[in-house]
Amino acid sequence: MILITPSQWLADLVKQSFLKEYSIEVHYNTIDTDIFKPTPSNFREKYGLQEKVIVLGVANVWEERKGLFDFYKLEEMLDDRYVVVLVGLNDKQIKKLPSKIVGIKRTNSPKELAEIYTAADVFVNASVEETFGMTTVEADACGTLSIVYEDTACAEIARVNHNLVVKQGVENIYKAISSINSEDKKQKES
Repeated sequence: MILITPSQWLADLVKQSFLKEYSIEVHYNTIDTDIFKPTPSNFREKYGLQEKVIVLGVANVWEERKGLFDFYKLEEMLDDRYVVVLVGLNDKQIKKLPSKIVGIKRTNSPKELAEIYTAADVFVNASVEETFGMTTVEADACGTLSIVYEDTACAEIARVNHNLVVKQGVENIYKAISSINSEDKKQKES
């Protein structure tokens, strides 16, 4: 039997488990780059964010291990030039959001998601348990710089295109965001 994992990070964990006797191959997940590419839209105008630096988080299901509460803390640390946008929230979560976080329900439209990734200045994957990091790959394909924690498979993916990998902790995400000059934002509309 051959075990297939979507990242070297997960393969290394499997090698430490009771499955270590089996052969392991790494096969990275892929995305449709006909969809996930720089995709201009009116997202900033729709939400009144034209002059803001958008810090984006995306999850299929938001919970603590996906970094939801890190975004709450991050929003408190960032000044008024920044806005945190979270995609994939349910109605209950949106109602409980701090007032300065823009909450968006889960979308079933990959094109809409590509538009949101493209509109963002920086994508943050604050998950502490990630076996691949599909949202990080999607954001990167849309031309958006990513910040990820080093102790997940996201670091393996992020390092490929010179995204930022930080030690776990919202303070480290804050420092990374602060170090990014918004004037040097990647050219997304070209």
